[in-house]
Amino acid sequence: MNSKERLLAALNHQQVDHIPLLLRFWQLEEGVDNIPFEWRDQIRRVENTTALGLDDTLLLEPPSGYVENYAPEQNGIKSTTTLLPPPAGEAFPLLVKIYHTPEGPLQTTIQKSEDWIHGDNIHLFDDFNIPRMKQPLIKTQEDIQRLRYLLCKPIAKQEALFRQQAAHLREEALRLGVLLDGGWIALGDALMWLCGMERILYAQMDEMDFLEALIEVVFEWEMLRIDYLLKENVDVVVQMAWYEGSDFWTPKKWRAMLKPRIKQMVEKTHQHGKKYRYIITKGWKPIRQDLVEIGVDCITGLDPVQDRIDLYEVKREIGSQVCLMGGVNSSVMFTQWDETHIRQALDEAITALAPGGGFILFPVDAVFNNQPWEKVQFFIDLWREKINIIR
Repeated sequence: MNSKERLLAALNHQQVDHIPLLLRFWQLEEGVDNIPFEWRDQIRRVENTTALGLDDTLLLEPPSGYVENYAPEQNGIKSTTTLLPPPAGEAFPLLVKIYHTPEGPLQTTIQKSEDWIHGDNIHLFDDFNIPRMKQPLIKTQEDIQRLRYLLCKPIAKQEALFRQQAAHLREEALRLGVLLDGGWIALGDALMWLCGMERILYAQMDEMDFLEALIEVVFEWEMLRIDYLLKENVDVVVQMAWYEGSDFWTPKKWRAMLKPRIKQMVEKTHQHGKKYRYIITKGWKPIRQDLVEIGVDCITGLDPVQDRIDLYEVKREIGSQVCLMGGVNSSVMFTQWDETHIRQALDEAITALAPGGGFILFPVDAVFNNQPWEKVQFFIDLWREKINIIR
């Protein structure tokens, strides 16, 4: 089996030649890189990981980029930024960004701390915004209407660039024998970035009309972007849902507001014969049966450390109905644990999750560039030993 065949078999609960192992790589620290091969370019990364016997995927982003890369300016939206002096008694200046729409301005303000990484710009969607946010972008019903101008259909130039990239990645995926992912798309995550956490939490209690209107605008935009991905024949649509767990949504509100829309996304994907992968690493146990019910093909992010998930329980309850991707924690395992603990974690993940198929071994959330590679290599060697791969 090549990597594509193996991962598709796992997604379909079919027999695989061995347990798939997929690593995701992420930069956590500037000026350090302990990963001993080229990984920042995704083509080179896949060449290197598959040469090691690992599994991997290529990612086709929607026109103008996946959510955190999306810049409305690429589609002709005008914006301005202004740096203001620190408020009285505070250490850091304020950075103000205004998007100029036909129905009025959309303004957001962040505190530009020393570790701000975007210069004199504020991304529309970004984790860096939330802890520094002084004024969210979306505050009123009028702002929601203005947001439609930012979350717009791509202009002809962006569509052409997208089709060009899609053709290239389809060709490379075929050459490399890997899945072509499409995404990442977002619902709950996008709302947090637009409004801040507190507003979304409070809105679930006393601003349901506001929240419903905002979700619908983001949902319509993402459904459009899914159409683009499916037309380019991606194998899997991937949704990021780090902010959709029970830390951020009550199960009741998740079922009322997010579940019906995710179901439509899944159904659209399945109508094209493709798979749907849902990334959530914490707080998803209360909605696990819901994810099965709406047809999610793979839950990515089973983490027995940060989420205290009982792997045996999850496998018993939903493991025959949905592919489970995860099983071990990367941050603690590769930074703090010794070889004995790493071996125990790998043994437990495989023992709990591998029987019956439908399992992809995946260190949650990523292998970071500042982690000691020798521990990652030890983990890979243990995996090879466990599945009897002879090199």
